[in-house]
Amino acid sequence: MGSGEITSFWEVAWRVEQPFRIKCPRLFSLSNQKEATVGEIGGGEAPERELMLTWRRPLFVWENELLVELMEDLHGFRGGQEEDVWWWKLEENGRFTVKSMYSKVEGLLLEEGPILVEQRRVFSKIWKCWEPSKVMAFSWKLLLNRIPTKVNLSLRQVLIPDIPLDCVMCLGELESANHLFLHCGFAMKVWNSIMRWLGLNFMIPPNLFILWENWEGVSVVKKMRNGFRSIWHAVVWCIWLVRNDCIFNNKIGEEEALVEDIKVLSWRWHLDHSKSQACMYYEWHWNPK
Repeated sequence: MGSGEITSFWEVAWRVEQPFRIKCPRLFSLSNQKEATVGEIGGGEAPERELMLTWRRPLFVWENELLVELMEDLHGFRGGQEEDVWWWKLEENGRFTVKSMYSKVEGLLLEEGPILVEQRRVFSKIWKCWEPSKVMAFSWKLLLNRIPTKVNLSLRQVLIPDIPLDCVMCLGELESANHLFLHCGFAMKVWNSIMRWLGLNFMIPPNLFILWENWEGVSVVKKMRNGFRSIWHAVVWCIWLVRNDCIFNNKIGEEEALVEDIKVLSWRWHLDHSKSQACMYYEWHWNPK
């Protein structure tokens, strides 16, 4: 916190873990300065600055007790002359990094249940690909079982109780993540077609983590391994798109058409990655005078 000229007093968590609007809702409702910044409420020059709060009526005794608690949170505040800046608490230098955010999310997941060594190994590699970020994020949520399948929506009480939870691709089985992307008859045909295209031959495993490790373990060459990862992402992404088309547009999924879409999409990602790599090469090695 610097001068406080651009930081909302009530709406931003600038002093405690949550905004004062949420922590002190009664005082917020009585405030004459709901849209004021910290700098506008603060009077005087730092370091002698004092916060001057005004109310639309005199506070009751019990409301004054709330004010005392608020002032305890504000105790020691002095501010400064420089501009306000955002500070990322998960890094010592205050700068945001994806790594720190990922570690935070992983920690929250560990509170729900332990992550196995195999799962941690897959999570460490799922982002090391050249696909669009939205596709990698989808794969990550899929492995965490956080995508809105019918089973997940039912568990979160999003769907009406009478709505059937059958898989729209095969009917008769509940639409869970493992079923939709692995054990559904339609999905199995797609995986088998892709494996024939690549010259692979192995049984569909019980879960997506094992499939990922089998899929990328077929080659020790880094470029080929990256290519297999790309195809894995393309398969799950395209299956999800077809599933949504069936539900929302009443279309029927066609295995052969989907396999061709997967081939084209994974190849397009490869070309986009190759072009970006070439641009980086010229940017670093060609410097016109």
